[in-house]
Amino acid sequence: MTSINEYFYSPADQELLQFNELGNFTNLWEAELDWFEPPNYRRSGWSGAARYELHRKNNEIVGVFIKRQENHLRRTWNSPKGCPTFRIEWQNLKKMTQYQVGVPTPLYYGERNLDGRRQAILITYELKDFKPLDEWLCDLDDKTPAVKKDLRLAVLPDIADVVRRLHDHRFRHNCLYPKHIMLKVRQDGDLTATDIRLIDLEKARRVFSPLRARIRDLDTLLRRCPEWSGYEKDLFLNYYLNLKLDKLAPKQLADELWKIPLVKWVKRRIASKSS
Repeated sequence: MTSINEYFYSPADQELLQFNELGNFTNLWEAELDWFEPPNYRRSGWSGAARYELHRKNNEIVGVFIKRQENHLRRTWNSPKGCPTFRIEWQNLKKMTQYQVGVPTPLYYGERNLDGRRQAILITYELKDFKPLDEWLCDLDDKTPAVKKDLRLAVLPDIADVVRRLHDHRFRHNCLYPKHIMLKVRQDGDLTATDIRLIDLEKARRVFSPLRARIRDLDTLLRRCPEWSGYEKDLFLNYYLNLKLDKLAPKQLADELWKIPLVKWVKRRIASKSS
């Protein structure tokens, strides 16, 4: 017995897939794609992603990521028997896009139950010219010390804004590593513009208390980003909390932040895990 449910983010997205003869679950599942990275196998299921180029009617090429999985499930309170993790990611992408949290633009989601095999497909638009935060920081090594410092500090407010917006809407990322924060940095003279997107949202969830989300994600990010100095981490927290203390000297900034309970809890949690 076979059942299929599929959703397009917009009519234009449906038209784009149909124009490329990929307008239904079966065609997408059977399409010959090269894996962008080796599939992840766990228990009785697997999950993998492929980059693909779609063509618009005006011959414009659009990069997308097509992610496919089978029996790759997660139990939730409303799906005790488990649901495809891509369904959770699709729902998170739609909600975060609605709340203007920077994430990849969703295009399509579909799932099929084929003789007991739970299959799912998720498609998002490619983040063209974006780089993971940790990789971007390493790439700055070929810049002059002054330019490197200016760029490192310039991106902190925008990263903090996206993470704060995530938490303000009661989302917890649950895996907020530097590699899951994508940046596209553009320079125009002395001005630096940064576009931020959060990825790998299948583990993200809504929480009752934003405070728990803040502590968990901030702990993860600050602990997993050794490329940031202590001062840069404090500046990030300053921007995240919208304190306007960035003009203070490093020692003064650290002292003022320590007066804030959230910062104290996060730093103590980091210290306990590092000892």
